[in-house]
Amino acid sequence: MQVESVVEYLDSPAKSRDWLRSLGIENVQRAHGNLVAMADAGVTLDLLAIVWEQLGEHLPGVSHPDTVLNSLERFVSASRSPLALASLFDRDREALPALLQILSASQYLSDLLIRDPESYDLLRLTEGQPVSREILVGELCGEVELLSSEASVMAALRRFKHRETLRIAYGDIIRKQRIETVTRQISFLADSTCEAALQAALRSGEAKRGVPRLANGERARCVVLALGKLGGIELNYSSDIDLVFLYEGDGKTDGEHSVSNQEFFERLVRSITKLLSESTELGTVYRVDLRLRPEGSQGPLATSIASALRYYDGKGRTWERQAFVKARPVAGDLELGKLFLARLEPWIYRRYLARADITGIKALKRRIEQRSRREGTDARNVKTGAGGIRDIEFVIQFLQLLNGGDLPEIRVGNTLDAIGGLEQAGCLTMQERTLLEQNYEFLRNVEHRLQIMFDLQTHSLPDSEAEMRRLAIRMGYTDTTALPALAQFQQDLSTKTELNRKILDHLLHDAFGEDSDSDPETDLVLDPSPPEQTIREVLGRYGFADVVEAHEILSELATEKISFLSTRRCRHFLASIAPRLLKAIAATPDPDATLVNLSKVSDSLGGKGVLWELFSFNPPSLRLYVQLCASSSYLSDLLTSNPGMIDELMDSLVLDRLPTFGSLTATLKDLSRGAMDVEPILQSFKHSQHLRVGVRDILNRDDIQATHRALADIAEVCLAEITRREYAQLVAKYGEPTIRGGEHAGETCSLVLLALGKLGGREPNYHSDLDLVFLYEAEGMTKAIYPSRRDKTTTNQHFFSQLAQRIIKVVTQLGPHGRLYELDPRLRPTGKSGSLAVSLGEFARYFESGQAQLWERQSLCKARTVFGNERGASSAMQLVRRCIVEPPWSVGNVEQIRVMRHKLQETASPRNLKRGPGGTVDIEFIVQMTQLRYGAKSPDVLVPGTLDAITALRDHNYLPDEFADYLSKSYRFLRSVESGLRLMNTTARHDLPRDEHELEKLAYLLEYESARALLDDCREYTRENRKRFKRVFSEML
Repeated sequence: MQVESVVEYLDSPAKSRDWLRSLGIENVQRAHGNLVAMADAGVTLDLLAIVWEQLGEHLPGVSHPDTVLNSLERFVSASRSPLALASLFDRDREALPALLQILSASQYLSDLLIRDPESYDLLRLTEGQPVSREILVGELCGEVELLSSEASVMAALRRFKHRETLRIAYGDIIRKQRIETVTRQISFLADSTCEAALQAALRSGEAKRGVPRLANGERARCVVLALGKLGGIELNYSSDIDLVFLYEGDGKTDGEHSVSNQEFFERLVRSITKLLSESTELGTVYRVDLRLRPEGSQGPLATSIASALRYYDGKGRTWERQAFVKARPVAGDLELGKLFLARLEPWIYRRYLARADITGIKALKRRIEQRSRREGTDARNVKTGAGGIRDIEFVIQFLQLLNGGDLPEIRVGNTLDAIGGLEQAGCLTMQERTLLEQNYEFLRNVEHRLQIMFDLQTHSLPDSEAEMRRLAIRMGYTDTTALPALAQFQQDLSTKTELNRKILDHLLHDAFGEDSDSDPETDLVLDPSPPEQTIREVLGRYGFADVVEAHEILSELATEKISFLSTRRCRHFLASIAPRLLKAIAATPDPDATLVNLSKVSDSLGGKGVLWELFSFNPPSLRLYVQLCASSSYLSDLLTSNPGMIDELMDSLVLDRLPTFGSLTATLKDLSRGAMDVEPILQSFKHSQHLRVGVRDILNRDDIQATHRALADIAEVCLAEITRREYAQLVAKYGEPTIRGGEHAGETCSLVLLALGKLGGREPNYHSDLDLVFLYEAEGMTKAIYPSRRDKTTTNQHFFSQLAQRIIKVVTQLGPHGRLYELDPRLRPTGKSGSLAVSLGEFARYFESGQAQLWERQSLCKARTVFGNERGASSAMQLVRRCIVEPPWSVGNVEQIRVMRHKLQETASPRNLKRGPGGTVDIEFIVQMTQLRYGAKSPDVLVPGTLDAITALRDHNYLPDEFADYLSKSYRFLRSVESGLRLMNTTARHDLPRDEHELEKLAYLLEYESARALLDDCREYTRENRKRFKRVFSEML
């Protein structure tokens, strides 16, 4: 800026208006007065030009330009030499911007600087560097020791606090020191004032009444304990300090006016409180809060060590234990304080945190929140509002009390240190630690910016948008083209408080339910060694035959067996779900067996704590897990024989739909990419997908038809992957098979996999065989990929037979986890004696020649292609339909089909729900016979699935509506029962169990009230099925 401009602005307020407005000034008239006052203070025009040029650069970025300019003018006018100050701003181009930042951040700091402008030189020299506690204490105590009057001591304490607060704020605001450095420095400052006030009060008290003595004549020591923020070495700029005064023991002073030690130290407390808290022209040092002492506001101001120990041991409440997590000796005999806290530690950090303690912590938190809501400050309060500072401190103190009994490393008062210690001990995840640390630091910075502004103990955000914007700027936010500073700040604040609340709810409120619950089951898990009587009382109500063994298993469930996993976290979340878990186990047919199996399955997963954590906020998944362990040996065995499937299990518990064919294909493709040995991948894929389907089956989330289709898709995807790989290997050996003759001569010959039976109908169960026919389009020869290997070519028949053999081998090969599937290729033309792979032409000739029997045509009713190109698959299905309807239907077929049905029944027990009387085969034979009869006339009824076929036959009026609805309902029911049997992994997979206990398990799995009710329904359906079977066959004749 030119000197001429300075003169012009000074002489003409109107001409300065535009420039001042460009700096963000609102009251230009007052601002012009500030400019004139600077000039009148003796600053030369050339220096004014330099200063004002810097103002033009930096003033627009401050929180409130009007206020900052006014404070700057007052500072300049109050300085001993405004000219020298302006010269400093010229020489040191960081001096004025730094000053403006301080003036912007705090009116309180501004007033301190204006009261003593020369202190700014000291700030610039020291750069706000941290000072040790010892130096601060020594410096202040040395100064106070020389003072005799109470008034002079009070003035010294206040001046010292002002000076050191400026130093700390400079490091905070200008040097951007970390929040832990700032709060530590503020705490050390408070320590020094407490020590100095104590020494001054002691000197005065002993001069009047003598030295306090114990009964043995030794001096009675005393100590000042700090709790709260000061105890945690994390004090705010404007905090109360929570103090507890203790003295060594009873006795009296040795002076002429002797008093009891009790009276002496109570007087001492009053003197200290006055020195620190009384308001003078220099303000107060700290507001002292003594309400956390033994007996609270009703108790004596100073308490003997022995009395305090008796109080806390006999009457101490949970909230007091929580408060003493942060206790620290800050003045007096620090060793005495450490000894007292060491003796108190077993009370603070008990062997375990009982349910009543947890309820007490939550009740205290709730009362604070309710008060905040009543006062209407909840949404704006960064301390007590939802997700605020108190939320973080509460969850950390809760975890310290919960786990501190045998983890000395987490017994620390500082919140950030505690967060780190809890993560190291496994009580918090790394993600939780990172979020809590970042969010806590952010909120403490917001709190500091609020308090330092006017040196007020406030935690509430401003009401007005203008003040909120100024706070955002003081927090370091700046306007951008994308978002203004205020919006950025509000967005960050909202995100961080929401995350804090979620973590608090997850670890405390959600995990341990409502406060009204008083569950001894929780205490049983948290207590590392409960009395046997307690074990029997608690577990005796849950139907265990052996409660002692049940407790041993429960203890195992609370312990991670993998070294790097956290047993702390595991026990924490098991305790939170223990009442619901035991109640669910008690509802199973055999609680002891369920608990044993649950323990075995949980151990195999590799991370029990993660599982209990999921159950704590997703109760339905707990119920399902118990059901799985109680009744599904198949799924339990999948988990125990495939260790580490916790991710797959958790996916199964929370995913809300069955896998689609497309998603299955993509998943297996990703898993198999680049793999040389695909068989273990296929096994793992099948197991994980069966687990996913089975879990939903147990929950009864899906129609049985949808379940069967998913199982069919899994098998089909596995077959497709195997076929593609084996085909590629054979092509590399023999070349590509090609068609000889006809319209597609020379083109590649495709394999067609024709599925029959349950796979063909897309209705397999968990252990169904795969019935396959291997077809290929036409005869021909393979075409060598490399001309030099023509001698390696072979016929299509040989190529595809080899391919069939290789596919069968991979599918049925016995590995560590059994076979992938049982595969039956015997339904091909000529059965076992025929070639494994046949051409479409040969397949057609077999049926057209009359060699095919009726049962073979009937089996084609469920035929479906599961692999092959579009041309091959289409040709195959056209051929299949033709084979089904030729030769024409005859009445004699009815008797043949009935005879076939009875032959199947001969080898089945009456309890067999598939081949026994009235079993699912009755329904399938009704459907297939009707398809054979009307398929030529109405080809649309030739659909492979039984339920789809029933629908098609009804739509074409070949089955009456009521009849079709009943068949569909009955088939779904019996297949659902069969699915339950497969999940139980019973030996006879289609037979209702004869063992009463096994039948009870099946009823439980199918959510029946009793085994008798299930048995009655099965008998009713099979009896009615057989009646309808007989009626249909009679009507067909």
